[in-house]
Amino acid sequence: MMKLECGLRKVRSPWLCGLLQASLATAALAAPPGFESLFPAGGQVGARVETTVSGKGLDKGTFLGWSSSPHVVVLGGDKPKKFFLNIAKEATPGPCLVRIYNETDASPPRIIEVGRFEEVLEKEPNDTLAEAKASEARMNVTLNGVLAKAGDVDTYAIRAQKGKRITLELHGYSLGSPMDPAMRLLNEKGVEVAAGHDSTNLDPRMEYTPAADGTLYAQLFAFAHPPAADVSFKGSENHVYRLIVTDEPKPAPVLDEPRTLTPPATVNGCISKAGEEDAFTIPLKKGESVQINIRAQAIHSPLDATLRIEDAKGKSLQVADDADKDSLDPSLRFKAAEDGEYKLVIADRFHHGGADHFYELSVKPPVPTITGTLDTHAYHLDAGKSVEVKLTVKTSGTFAGKIKAQAAQLPMGVTAEAVDVPAKGGEVKLTLKAAADVPASQGPFAVEILTSAPDAVETVTASYVVPFTEPRGDLLIMTDTHPWLTVVGKKP
Repeated sequence: MMKLECGLRKVRSPWLCGLLQASLATAALAAPPGFESLFPAGGQVGARVETTVSGKGLDKGTFLGWSSSPHVVVLGGDKPKKFFLNIAKEATPGPCLVRIYNETDASPPRIIEVGRFEEVLEKEPNDTLAEAKASEARMNVTLNGVLAKAGDVDTYAIRAQKGKRITLELHGYSLGSPMDPAMRLLNEKGVEVAAGHDSTNLDPRMEYTPAADGTLYAQLFAFAHPPAADVSFKGSENHVYRLIVTDEPKPAPVLDEPRTLTPPATVNGCISKAGEEDAFTIPLKKGESVQINIRAQAIHSPLDATLRIEDAKGKSLQVADDADKDSLDPSLRFKAAEDGEYKLVIADRFHHGGADHFYELSVKPPVPTITGTLDTHAYHLDAGKSVEVKLTVKTSGTFAGKIKAQAAQLPMGVTAEAVDVPAKGGEVKLTLKAAADVPASQGPFAVEILTSAPDAVETVTASYVVPFTEPRGDLLIMTDTHPWLTVVGKKP
């Protein structure tokens, strides 16, 4: 299991916040919903989007829908497997999670995305360049498609302007689709002018600056994920993707690069050209410690950052690359051996650089921290019975006060006693108990970790891993703080 940090905020939503009903038929199923994918996997801010869910048993039964965003409402359609996403004008572009469930169980969460641009659904046939030439060339658009069968290739016409850089960003793997997608850009003669495969994950991302006005063609296909010996193009109804195509200028990061930092400090910087290094000076007293963190990959920058500390004579004292097996960004704790000024140097591991190689640097006194990981995304509780919630707690630093874990936002008729957490962390178990006359209910709850230490975050909320097979780079959402609880009331 991946190492995960819990969110450093309280879950403010009440028990049924975001709980939205969607009736697809009349009879409830005894088995959990087989929710595998949703197409299209999102929509534009302010839109009402009809979507189709894929999975076993979804053509009969009564289902409800839930969204992790208060601005994305899931409503049922008048046909089996149909839902509507009502996306409010107040919605923030980006990903959120959706579940569907019946009276006895819930599906794993699936990722959808709120977009900024016009949303367009693919129209078949669009396998070949000739077929794509018959369609309208577009720009500043999100193209929604499905590589529906083995060997499927999707091709789209892109409107291009001379000297105006185009960015093409595919979200397929990162939505949780079982695919390793690839993409290439063709000119009007069918000649490849750019290509992309993996980026910070298995999804491709390309940039291209046209030399002339005209039409270009984005062509998409996918290999198997998890990997297979067969390298032919793969597809299924679950190979859902979103392709964002834009020639809008990138928003330049707001750079504030004071060369002398006094902790605590957070600055934004950029390795703007190949081989460049950024250097910052930190004055420290003997015995003083600082925690230094870089965020680059975590904020979808292509920068593969390295970090080193030098003394006033230029001697390298400490070096960091990846923080651990789950993070490609460097992090280190440094303790000054004597009074003086120390140099902090940031670079790209492969000496790359560019206007998009931005990063966030934070230098702070080390404080105790707590992280928490839940054992699963959902729990099932019958009337008059109990269920254990396993929580793995990790601590960093020494806490002056006690640490406790507790369940919060539980439905009526369900209780749980708080448990003590060892100062060094470890696995603890919370027991959720249902009264004999508990009413049936469904919804998210929260597991909170509290400490009375004056120098630490008072409350953190534990996370679970968003289920996926063989992660190879981040999904759009990797963790969530809304585990699900199904309470089955006693039958008369």
